[in-house]
Amino acid sequence: MKKHLPLSFLLLCLLSWIGLTNARAQTADQPPQFGGDPHLGYGFNVAPWDVALLQSLGFDWMKVFDAPASKQPVNILLRVDANAQDMGNLNAFGQEMNQLAQNFGANIEAYEIGNETNLDASYGWNAPPIAADYATLLCVAYQNIKQADPTAIVVSAGLAPTGRVQGTWNGHAGHNGLYQDEREYLLEFLAAGGAECADVLGYHPYGFSADYNAAPDVPSGDPTQNCANGFCFRGVEKFYQLMAANGYGHKSVWATEFGWIVAPPDECLDDPGWQGRAWQIVSLQKQASNLVGAFTYAEANYPWMGGMFIFNLNFNTSGWYPLCEQMRYYSVEERPAEPALDNMPKNPVPTNPVLSYAPPAFTWLVDVDDLPLATDFTLQLENDGWQPLPYTLSASAVNGVNLTIPEPTGQVGYSQTAASQINVEIDQPVGVYTADLLIESGPNTANAPATIPIKVLVVPEVYKSMMPVVVD
Repeated sequence: MKKHLPLSFLLLCLLSWIGLTNARAQTADQPPQFGGDPHLGYGFNVAPWDVALLQSLGFDWMKVFDAPASKQPVNILLRVDANAQDMGNLNAFGQEMNQLAQNFGANIEAYEIGNETNLDASYGWNAPPIAADYATLLCVAYQNIKQADPTAIVVSAGLAPTGRVQGTWNGHAGHNGLYQDEREYLLEFLAAGGAECADVLGYHPYGFSADYNAAPDVPSGDPTQNCANGFCFRGVEKFYQLMAANGYGHKSVWATEFGWIVAPPDECLDDPGWQGRAWQIVSLQKQASNLVGAFTYAEANYPWMGGMFIFNLNFNTSGWYPLCEQMRYYSVEERPAEPALDNMPKNPVPTNPVLSYAPPAFTWLVDVDDLPLATDFTLQLENDGWQPLPYTLSASAVNGVNLTIPEPTGQVGYSQTAASQINVEIDQPVGVYTADLLIESGPNTANAPATIPIKVLVVPEVYKSMMPVVVD
């Protein structure tokens, strides 16, 4: 069937394409698109806080397990204990989180709430894991931390890759009563609203035996390419795909632990801690190339990846752990991975705040008979740097357009956005009228100050015509 579309429809499409709309519409209908390089944080899990070594390698983040008493020369991710026992007294847990942020927030950039909460283990949930319960606990932590430190980055617990667990436990798919398939757990967590209480989501994309670029969920007889059950670094892609499919593609993933394990002395292979781990062992050279490759691959292919924290820097040299403790053999210090990571090109997120905003301009076309015009638009601001971004909005270079800004000041933390309503009024004869919306920030903010031009075209009449267009 063939139809003729009205010329007015085509003109409206054309005007929309060049940035003009009728006074009843605005150019901000579509959500703004942010992102782009740089987007990675380069981090280590550490035993002793060897900040000098970490910095010498060009890394800018350190994951710790005790709150720092002073400001560190690198960014800090603090892992906070959170497990099923805390569900018994949510008020006490919330107060603990609030006090933590009040007392140490100036020294902490980010908080990871819990660890591998899809496991019933000493470092997991300490009970059969239930994602909705963890979501409740996370929201209590989020609200209390943000109350004390609004620009803190809150990271959900890094989930353990467990593979495709069979069966159902108490109505939870992929659950055996001890641990849950991390993908099924993620779906339950998202359905319970957990992602609303995290700035970014945590995952532990360990490499197991597979090379950093092994395709996810593809089995192979070659251990370096075997990613059955998602047991490889790129398994994180499946994690993010589930986030995006359920409305959370705008949030980043942080790899709060990842790495490859190397061989211990032969006598350690009989140690209980090595049960089920021998198949994951890679060579020292493979550990080095895979760690470098993971950062390089994520930088090039994962705009949604944020902080990446190798497990670990120095558990092997600390003297804290016995010879056969398996965590020693993920370590980087004094192994080929150390100089490899030192020489790795890096593209870190700036420490100072970085301003992004959208849209870059606003233009209206209005019939003079429709005046006075009173409308508004939403300005979206985002911070692409680690440190908080303060901002002030004001009108300048006003030529016939009145701008009112109900909330002219604010602050945006990393990965957060701010939306400001800008009211526009005009009652002028036919002509072109303009104003500038000025965004100002601190002296260390990149891309600031910035100017957003505002334009209103007042015309005698908006003509509507018809032209033949063939549509199949």
